[in-house]
Amino acid sequence: MPSAQELPKTPDGALKRLLAGNDRLLANQALHPQTLDGIRQHATGQAPYAQVFGCADSRVPVEAVFDEDFGDVFVTRTAGNVLADPTIGTIEYGVVALGTPLIMVLGHQSCGAVKAAVEAMKDRSKLPSGALGALVSALVPAAREAQARGGDIYAAALEVHIRKVVKTLQDNKAFAEPIAQGKLRVVGASYDLATAKVTMYE
Repeated sequence: MPSAQELPKTPDGALKRLLAGNDRLLANQALHPQTLDGIRQHATGQAPYAQVFGCADSRVPVEAVFDEDFGDVFVTRTAGNVLADPTIGTIEYGVVALGTPLIMVLGHQSCGAVKAAVEAMKDRSKLPSGALGALVSALVPAAREAQARGGDIYAAALEVHIRKVVKTLQDNKAFAEPIAQGKLRVVGASYDLATAKVTMYE
């Protein structure tokens, strides 16, 4: 099992380790059972090698998806991977303060927020009220773009939205220099609830 000193420091190394962890999960060969000793070992500080911006869905626990331990991955989650300033600030913290070289935006198939956005696009009366409505509204542009593509609108809307989030983060001024220097990479991916497989959006 890699030690903390052996955690990757480059974007490519971080991505390779994340995907290797998902491969272990798929092979039912996980290396990182969660233990009280593990909690205690990481109590004095953190040095995550990557960060994942995921969906809040309870079926997508990031550490389990990538077979990682306490302290290895800096995780931010919102329903439907919807960005807002405090969320972007959290992701910035992961880069600026913790030095994570990789940001993975991880959506998932059968996302309820994406489904709600598609339904609201088709019928405005189905848009929820209040803050939940604002969240769903943030996904409607992706649903509209996906509709024009044809095919599976839900999978397409998810991909469109994840790519938009990746682009938003890539354009963040706080990330411009590390991206230009090759010290930071922002990527998008999708998690399949039925198979547990993570697929990159190239």
